[in-house]
Amino acid sequence: MGAKSSPSKTLRGELAMASVDSFRLDCLRQMSQLSSFSDSWKAWKPKIAQLLGSNPGPQDFYGLGEHLETIFKSNAVTGRSNSAVSTGGTAWECLVAWYLNLVFWGTDVVVIRPNRQTLPKTLKDAITVSISNYNTNTESDLIAFSVKSLPNNANVDLRQIDLILANAPLDVDVTVIQCKTNWNDNAQIPMLWDLIYSAKHFRLPQVSVGINGIDPQSFRRFAYSFITVPTSRGPFKHSAMAVLRVKNLSGGNYWGRPTTNGVAKSLNEFFTVNYSSFFSGGVLNSIQNNLLTNSSIVSKFLDLNF
Repeated sequence: MGAKSSPSKTLRGELAMASVDSFRLDCLRQMSQLSSFSDSWKAWKPKIAQLLGSNPGPQDFYGLGEHLETIFKSNAVTGRSNSAVSTGGTAWECLVAWYLNLVFWGTDVVVIRPNRQTLPKTLKDAITVSISNYNTNTESDLIAFSVKSLPNNANVDLRQIDLILANAPLDVDVTVIQCKTNWNDNAQIPMLWDLIYSAKHFRLPQVSVGINGIDPQSFRRFAYSFITVPTSRGPFKHSAMAVLRVKNLSGGNYWGRPTTNGVAKSLNEFFTVNYSSFFSGGVLNSIQNNLLTNSSIVSKFLDLNF
């Protein structure tokens, strides 16, 4: 057999891509190698294919956000042991990242699971909180951020992306996303972190936000979101403490169900709440353009063939 072409080079010839899409593919490829995600995908794929139908249109893709709970629970890890919770949590993060990147395809916004290979140093420094001589940061399960387009659809890697962010942070929109399968146990965490990051002049002895000359206020927009399945049955009332804790998050509170007024928005509302200006003609029009210009995008995402 001859040498196999790299996935990025192969896809570059098949799909019309924005500058950040080559990096998006690298992040998705890395994520698809996680066993908790790939194992779950065996059950999720046919469910997603069923929801999309044989000839999916923009609304079908957009509408997946209202069904992520059903998709997730088709292979949900049972039990509340530490290992079960961890495995289920990672799978939920990956499913959310898969969906968000599917809709963000062709835009200048990418969603990552932050690690050494995907997290730009500029973002890492901005969300770092120093307590005395110890540095920590939020429980950022996912981070969405914009990268200014380069001429001629040039492809970018992590080093280049970090240079773009560092040189022009006021052109960057950032959303830290906490993904949890359980709402009641975790709602207070994003509430507290959002308060810390949103404070323009956060002052507490021995505590500071941001290092190396950059902080959340350095960007054009910085927000914090919470995305849950949820696994608990509810009922969820607008007056419940868990709901009140995330009611006013700067980036919004979402779940994998249809929107319930006063409780949570469907995940598909995340795009217009946080990144509406990045979709030419709106989200549905952007998806339609992708379907017309990228004939293989459906199979690529369904087969995790990144």
